[in-house]
Parts: sequence; C-alpha cells; structure tokens
Amino acid sequence: MKITPLVVAAGICAGSLLAYAVPDRVRIPRVNENAGPLPQAVFSHRGHNQYQCYACHPSMFPQARLGFTHEQMDAGRYCGQCHNGKTATAVASHACEVCHAP
Repeated sequence: MKITPLVVAAGICAGSLLAYAVPDRVRIPRVNENAGPLPQAVFSHRGHNQYQCYACHPSMFPQARLGFTHEQMDAGRYCGQCHNGKTATAVASHACEVCHAP
C-alpha cells in the first residue's frame, strides 16, 4: 500500500475519533456503599496518557467499570499494580482527595 497524504489524513482522523471515544475521567464504582463520606474515586485517562490502552487493558482492568477496594490495591491489584511506591507513588502516599475528587 502506498502511503499518500490522504492515507495519512485518514489515519489522523481515525486516531482522533478513537481518542474522543475514551472518556477522560471515569468514576470507580463503590464496592461498599457504607464506605464513608468520600465521593467515588475518579480515574483520569488524560493523567495517564503516556501509556497506551493495552498497558492496562485488559490485563489490570477490564474495559468495564469495576469496583475494587484499598485492600486489593495494597495487594498489588488494579491501581496498586503500578502505584506501589516503586513504579509510581504508592496509593497510600496520596491524600484521599487526589482520587476521591468531587
């Protein structure tokens, strides 16, 4: 296949459309409704945009909203797989409001 300006433009448009299909902020569902006064945690795709989708999906997270606990993250699952104090700042090192934003 010969790469022409039209092919390049089509690729840019397709990439842009894919980017718009991914929500910037995703609310993490509560596992326990009696978890306290903090709002649901928020995940920012934009804040993690240095990674490609397949870095986390589907190995760490299914491509569906899934609730999980701090105990699971502390055990190295979900966010805790990277936010372990080695790869990225540990979950427990963040102020609650960093993730549990209104």
